[in-house]
Amino acid sequence: FDGVEHTLNDVAFQGDTAILDYNVGIKSPTFSVIEDNNRIMRMVQEGGWKIAWSPMDIFDGLSSEARVQVNSRFPNRENIYDRNGKVLAEQNGTVLSLYALQQDMNRVEDCVDTLAAATRQQANVLRRIFADYFVETRFHIAEMDPERFNQFRDALEYDCGIINTDDAFSNVLQYTTRRYYGHGIASHLVGYIGRVPGDQVQVWQARGYDETNIVGLTGVENAYEEVLAGRPERFLRIVEPGGTVIRELGGTVGTQPQSVTLTIDRDMQEYTAEAMVDAVNYALPNWGGITLGGAIVAMDVNTGAILSLASYPTFDPHIFNPDTQYNVVNAFERINSDQRSPLQNKAVSEQYTPGSVYKVVTSLAATSEGIWQPDQIFNCDMEWRGQQRFGDALEVRYDWRILNDLESAGEITMTQALTSSCNPFFWEVGALMFQEDPDLLNKYARLLGLGQPTGIEVIGPEASGNLADPTVSTQAINNSIGQGDVSVTALQMAQVTALIANGGKMYKPYFVSHIGEPDTEGYEVINEPTLIRDLELDPVALEGVRKGMCDVVSDTELGTAWFVFEDANYTVCGKTGTAQTAGAPNAWFIAYYPAEDPQIAFAGVMANSREGSEVVAPMIRRILDNYLGEPEFEFPRWWQGEYVALPIQTELFGG
Repeated sequence: FDGVEHTLNDVAFQGDTAILDYNVGIKSPTFSVIEDNNRIMRMVQEGGWKIAWSPMDIFDGLSSEARVQVNSRFPNRENIYDRNGKVLAEQNGTVLSLYALQQDMNRVEDCVDTLAAATRQQANVLRRIFADYFVETRFHIAEMDPERFNQFRDALEYDCGIINTDDAFSNVLQYTTRRYYGHGIASHLVGYIGRVPGDQVQVWQARGYDETNIVGLTGVENAYEEVLAGRPERFLRIVEPGGTVIRELGGTVGTQPQSVTLTIDRDMQEYTAEAMVDAVNYALPNWGGITLGGAIVAMDVNTGAILSLASYPTFDPHIFNPDTQYNVVNAFERINSDQRSPLQNKAVSEQYTPGSVYKVVTSLAATSEGIWQPDQIFNCDMEWRGQQRFGDALEVRYDWRILNDLESAGEITMTQALTSSCNPFFWEVGALMFQEDPDLLNKYARLLGLGQPTGIEVIGPEASGNLADPTVSTQAINNSIGQGDVSVTALQMAQVTALIANGGKMYKPYFVSHIGEPDTEGYEVINEPTLIRDLELDPVALEGVRKGMCDVVSDTELGTAWFVFEDANYTVCGKTGTAQTAGAPNAWFIAYYPAEDPQIAFAGVMANSREGSEVVAPMIRRILDNYLGEPEFEFPRWWQGEYVALPIQTELFGG
């Protein structure tokens, strides 16, 4: 309440008592003016006039036991759709809960493999769930979309004994709730719903909710809560303890909810999420058992619209829904104890050392500034010495090829240096740029959008990356190959890849398209393609970088990823990266498709794994195969062998 209006109608005296007849209007920012007319107040004279007070002097009809309550009535929550009208979050959707007994399984390990594929969970997580129960105990495993269950029905029945029947002994239970398609394929974007958190009750009460209401807690569900849920009808009432409404004091009219449509392509989002979890599961004996997770982003080259953004590991948003059949305590314990931080959006909130994918930035800067001419030859030998010439702290540095028992790249141009990822070349031009201007490389990096948030909306905190200005030549030399004091996000590298592919136009990334339906009341476009700036990049420099990226996947002599795409029925251009860390390296791959008329830019990272050509490039190949309807690329068989650590990498060897 924020004010009171009153008028006195009459006063009647009876001895030492006065009876007041008055009108009062209590002002409310929510309910306007609450009229309470022809009120009666009794006053007595006992050394001055005093009110013979009762709760009814606050509101007529309010007793000592009754309470004033605000109640809200929400309409059905609306859906969240992808760019093609396919549902990502569906109100009153059908969800299947899967139960099993280990004693009913033919082989527990076969069941684990089937469930890992069907539920998109890591096999090791499923093994931990199994370990919590006796072999004769029936337990809940996962929740699943009906269409997904039908796809794996035979395997689930044969390997796991999970049979859907119409009787009480069925291992598949069906219920209706808010359904998230894919149960985790887009959790970091779409978000999830749950009860009002205890530490946020007052905030939500101010918006018309109470502590029992279900609200959007993260992602689009939270950012567009008022759109998806509408504004509720609100009622101010006097209610007795038994719940009987004594009096209606006021009310407000709500607003109808509206759907939210994203730029996400659900099919590509699903292929991306599956590619990562399938790769990790397949490679569990190898790098899959040590990786700390990662992310892959796909962006429309000509608009900045996000087509897919997947973070691994993910989680089923149904865990947070009060309707869930999950053992919530155990599920939260698994999430909170997972050192890979499943709730973290690794595409946006996590920044990584980029390694050799950063060489596209170095190449653009060196060519554009005339540091190195496009036709100028460099001898990419196994050793590089920059101490006498540039003041490098190291007497000698070795190319990464020496660690892999490969021959040197030999005499090459700048474009070929990018294709072959020749470290000595980039150390050379990094040192030359530092001599020209210590901040030269960072100026180009900032021009390309690095070292600052992209400005993408509604998905939580966005990391800025890091571009510390070098103060000595050694720092600049390390930075030139994406090591040292350089860090980026997967989303930033997708933006860089897109502007290389489209000729230098930097678009703001976005993934919320519109609310409501076109030609209906409430329809509103939220985002449209926004050109941040046309960088007007040097055409020679740009063409050299694009040629170098295309040769990465096609040049069988110098290319670092030709063996991943050699039999593909489509063209793609890319760049591999292997960034040193305190442990196993971060694997990177950036790419755009198709080479002739770029439409989609990709950027992917898998932390603490192996080389980019060995880990992330195969994932992006798998995504494109599925998206384009091509035969699915088989992951390398050596992934199932024992992990063999790469030779210790320092700035001495490069990334």
